Amino acid sequence: MNKFKAVSILLLAALASLGVSQAEIIRKIPLAMGLASHPVNGGHCLVSDGEFQFAAFYDADHQMTIAKRKLGDTEWDFVKLPQRVGWDTHNKILIFLDREGYLHVTGNMHNDPLVYFRTEKPGDIHTLKDIGRWTGVHEDRVTYPTLLKLRDGSIHMTHRYGGSGNGMRLLKHYDEKTQTWSGPGGPFINGMDNVPDVNAYPFGPIREGPDGVLHIAWCWRETPDVLTNFHICYAKSEDGGFTWLKSTGVPYDLPITPKTAEIVDPVTQQSGLINIGSLSIGRDGVPYIGYTRFDGDGHNQIFVAAHRPDSGWTIRQITHWPYRFEFSGGGTIPEYPPSPGVSCGKDELIVHYSYGKAQPSRGVIRIPYDLFFSDAVIDVTPEPSRVEQLGVPDVIATNIGPLPDGQIHYMQQEQAPPNRDRKPDNPKQPTMIYIVETDGK
Repeated sequence: MNKFKAVSILLLAALASLGVSQAEIIRKIPLAMGLASHPVNGGHCLVSDGEFQFAAFYDADHQMTIAKRKLGDTEWDFVKLPQRVGWDTHNKILIFLDREGYLHVTGNMHNDPLVYFRTEKPGDIHTLKDIGRWTGVHEDRVTYPTLLKLRDGSIHMTHRYGGSGNGMRLLKHYDEKTQTWSGPGGPFINGMDNVPDVNAYPFGPIREGPDGVLHIAWCWRETPDVLTNFHICYAKSEDGGFTWLKSTGVPYDLPITPKTAEIVDPVTQQSGLINIGSLSIGRDGVPYIGYTRFDGDGHNQIFVAAHRPDSGWTIRQITHWPYRFEFSGGGTIPEYPPSPGVSCGKDELIVHYSYGKAQPSRGVIRIPYDLFFSDAVIDVTPEPSRVEQLGVPDVIATNIGPLPDGQIHYMQQEQAPPNRDRKPDNPKQPTMIYIVETDGK
């Protein structure tokens, strides 16, 4: 299983928080015909700088394509990069702008050598150059490149080295003045060289709290089979990711391993734990970890764990569905149990969920913080007055970066579901990718 479902849940959460489901569409702009045989387009692939907008996608011929337009215009400028994707849904494209205006592009990797392009002139997609490396350390087997952009605008990347059931996590830092990457040289989480070997699946990207503290949560996996996921774990950093601490402030000896990791919830293998979860940080710096596993009756449920210094970890069962969803194997699994995306409101925790098979299939549950940290049973599943259905179809990305006042943009494309990273028997034909502009109200 890969991050496809996680991205879709986070998109739903972002759209709900931004009000896209109620926003009025200003216009729907065609971008290009894109690969639609599997959901490899989408994610962190639509960015803007207040004057221009940049998009990344695989075209109808599987080729990595970068597009640029002036905000307000409908005509696009295109550049084709020398990368072609196969049938692996892991291989999404990630793009971002640094504070100097240079565009960075990475993607099309699943246990492959690093693919990395950067423009030689700020914002000029025709100057994209194949750089092919960050630090050069552990970059021959890269998967899941993930951007971490802090409030000060500084750029950091995380990625996996190795494979499912045998891998490590690295964090690298970018210097815009010298256009160079640096890092501690080794992983900060390592499942390799253990008995048995494992790898960590982070629950969402690393999050920055209001006090600048970085937070990460993850589960371990022993083999490529999703059934071998186990344990919810946690770490935080007060120095930008160079050193890491447990929730109690006790320093880790790096790298963090299965023997040294702080276990939040000791979930055993074959207990319904999906390596798709989420992490959000409240205004008070409290981390909230959302995940799904079996309850005591063997039904798939959403759980949330939160840590407060005065009381430690609180783990709450959020749903009470009478469903049992069986799943196993590797690759990108087409249908899954409920997958939560948690976000923190002013007075309540917001849990966005999508259920692959049973009903309700999609919605939002709102839980007052006072209720979450009380002894009362949380039983809000599903109450129509407290479950909101989201009605934005085929949304694959939301814009990151400044836009005209009040506007929200998202990318939309009709795509076929995952097929465990194999070529479908009858691949869906390419479909049009659209950029949808809304008034954000």
